[in-house]
Amino acid sequence: MIRFPDIEWDPEDYDSWYKKEPGKTIDLMETDCILSLLFPIEGSKILDVGCGTGNFTKKLLCLGFDVVGLEPDEKMRKKAIKKGLKCVEGVAESIPFEDNSFDAVISIAAIEFFQDKIKALNEMLRVARKGGKVVIATITGQWAKYYEKLGKDGHKIFSHARFPDIEGFSKHPNFEKIRFCLRSSPGETPAFTRERSTGRAGFAVLLFRK
Repeated sequence: MIRFPDIEWDPEDYDSWYKKEPGKTIDLMETDCILSLLFPIEGSKILDVGCGTGNFTKKLLCLGFDVVGLEPDEKMRKKAIKKGLKCVEGVAESIPFEDNSFDAVISIAAIEFFQDKIKALNEMLRVARKGGKVVIATITGQWAKYYEKLGKDGHKIFSHARFPDIEGFSKHPNFEKIRFCLRSSPGETPAFTRERSTGRAGFAVLLFRK
């Protein structure tokens, strides 16, 4: 049985990252990258796997989509519901929905905490309708190394993170394409002008299609 790791999530601390710099600017960059692969969507029903407090879920709701969040942590889930979002309990490796239930499935910076990443991907594909998109976004490159170091130093969240093998995921039979963003290094002030470069990136968005 898949059990969610015993992580001490703090919903208020989690949300505060999006309200101040550099989190606000990084969030804009990542959102732009994610939506560039997620859109267009045929249909309106979306599942957000590992939605946390529902920050990206809410963006999709505001865009007019019928979006449901899936979140195993009770405190994070309650915060998402308090924001007026639909959010149910569950883990990515055993999604509590029937086959072909959603027009698209997303998972934003959550796969780092999944115990069985391939099983989670296959579950997302299972609940997507035929031809539907599955979009997974993850921290990578120098930002992954930065958070890995924090984890090794005992960070209460990133000590549980395991960053995925992007090259391995790109060999999955349902893989379609990948895009990168966040060219700024940890400690640098993020700038959209730097996104035009082809240097190392800290955020990857992978598109799979059922």
